Amino acid sequence: GSAARTPHVQGGFAQYVTVPAAQIRALPPEPDLRRAVLAEPLSVALHAVRRAGAVRGRRVLVTGAGPIGCLVTAVLRHEGAAEVVVSDLVEAPLRIARACGATATVQVGAQDDAEGPPFDVAVEASGAPSALRTCVEQTRRGGTVVLLGLLPPGEVPLLGNITVTRELELRGAFRFDAEFDDAIRLLADGLPVDAVVTHTFPLSDARTAFDLAHDRTIASKVLLDLTRHTPPEATTTSTP
Repeated sequence: GSAARTPHVQGGFAQYVTVPAAQIRALPPEPDLRRAVLAEPLSVALHAVRRAGAVRGRRVLVTGAGPIGCLVTAVLRHEGAAEVVVSDLVEAPLRIARACGATATVQVGAQDDAEGPPFDVAVEASGAPSALRTCVEQTRRGGTVVLLGLLPPGEVPLLGNITVTRELELRGAFRFDAEFDDAIRLLADGLPVDAVVTHTFPLSDARTAFDLAHDRTIASKVLLDLTRHTPPEATTTSTP
């Protein structure tokens, strides 16, 4: 669904939902539903990586280790990126990023910034202005910065002089286009993204699920299981 008031698109919290036939996909035997729910956010990650251009053999920075940032990491590694360094303010999501293929992680404020030469590509996946600054500062001359995370409303400072003198390319990535089928195929083929799903709750405990989803120190992607109605302690799972 859409949070926008005009136009508003209804979501899936209904007994019956009507959607355009072109949006329907029959799932193959693999992946199971727990992995299949990642098809939409993985499509966003695929679109962002494609907007970055060729990444094989490149050194890439990803700022933000939320579900999208971790899925971007998995896609980058699948596409042959030589190094993928992921930064975040919190250690828990960085553990998930490493499980998704990050070659190194940086907890902002707890350690020095990523060491080594400038990055060929940077993907800003947090929506934080300070992270966008980091991407611009740490990308090499002629490199590419992909803006994926939605920044706060209003004007956001941009290091224009660095962008000009280094001849950086700034590319936006909004949602996805035709990547959904590729996302399903990657999930069926075993792309290592299982760690992104950290908890599952029955529908009867939806309030707890939504509250937990806001706590980045514990949760990444939180699922509601519409087929089970057992107490939460019997269905809640988490990754180490």
